[in-house]
Amino acid sequence: MRKINIAVLASVVALSASVFAQGNWQIPEGAAAEKSPLKPGPAVLKQGRGLFVSNCQKCHGSEGKGDGPDSDPRMPAADLTDGFRAELNPDGVLYYRIWNGKEPVMPAFKNTLKNDQVWQVVEYIKSIRK
Repeated sequence: MRKINIAVLASVVALSASVFAQGNWQIPEGAAAEKSPLKPGPAVLKQGRGLFVSNCQKCHGSEGKGDGPDSDPRMPAADLTDGFRAELNPDGVLYYRIWNGKEPVMPAFKNTLKNDQVWQVVEYIKSIRK
């Protein structure tokens, strides 16, 4: 009985640590290690920028600084140009944050964008980091 409780406790602690590390975003275990399947060439970046403008700009702003007109001043949208975020948000984390969202902070785009489109946005975001 004690072994089961320790195993359950260990699982809960591991899950809690994973959720805490991502600020309660729905990020699958191992997602941070996922890499974009796309090459960041001009066509991909152009598509990513277009998708960003139509889906993300209203909150993240035209330059991705988190200053869009729909950004909530109490919980502002992330400044996607901040190079510090690169280490915290590698490809897979960006993908799943866009895919799953986090209400009320950010809508999920899994019902709006296709997988490749999300990866295009990821590539565009990576291109605007300082």
